[in-house]
Amino acid sequence: MSLSGVRPTKGFLMELKRRIRFIERGCEFLKLKRDHLAKELSASIEVLKGRRRLLLAELREAYRALTAAYIALGPTEVKSQARSVRRGLKVDIIPRSVMGVLYPYVRRCEKPSIEGELDVTLRRVAEKMMEVIDDVIRLAEFEARIERIADELGKTNRKVNALENIVIPQHKRIIKFIEEKLDEESLDDLVRIKLIGGALARRRE
Repeated sequence: MSLSGVRPTKGFLMELKRRIRFIERGCEFLKLKRDHLAKELSASIEVLKGRRRLLLAELREAYRALTAAYIALGPTEVKSQARSVRRGLKVDIIPRSVMGVLYPYVRRCEKPSIEGELDVTLRRVAEKMMEVIDDVIRLAEFEARIERIADELGKTNRKVNALENIVIPQHKRIIKFIEEKLDEESLDDLVRIKLIGGALARRRE
């Protein structure tokens, strides 16, 4: 907001003071939101690290089970029996919110099913992979949640910086300018009144 064209009136000064109080309250609210988002993001990242470690451990276990099945049955038999696992994974994406930040929640409606008989080693692999699928879905959902929180944190921080470094200082500068102008006008009026009073007194003498 430029000083040129500013109306140095008491009414405009009162309006600016009301406006800056509103802006400062909004800025404080945004700071609280920023702090809560930062804490939520930090805690979520730690949880994510743990979930990734667990998922990698499960994938290694599933890979070892698959390797054992290949060794015991041979590639041809593994491929033949793998046809017993039918594709049937279906999910719904539902919006959820954390501190006003929307993120996708994945609800599994249907999972792959095993039809027919499987060798015990392959059944173990199939069951393990189905567990991994659930964990992959949960991990992807959690990563999306973290990305949305981080994005909102960045936006909130930019808003706080803009208010603190640009908007509020500009308003304060204009308020000071108007107050100084009004003080000058009051002083001029006081001097004028004294001069008029003095002139009237001299006339009465």
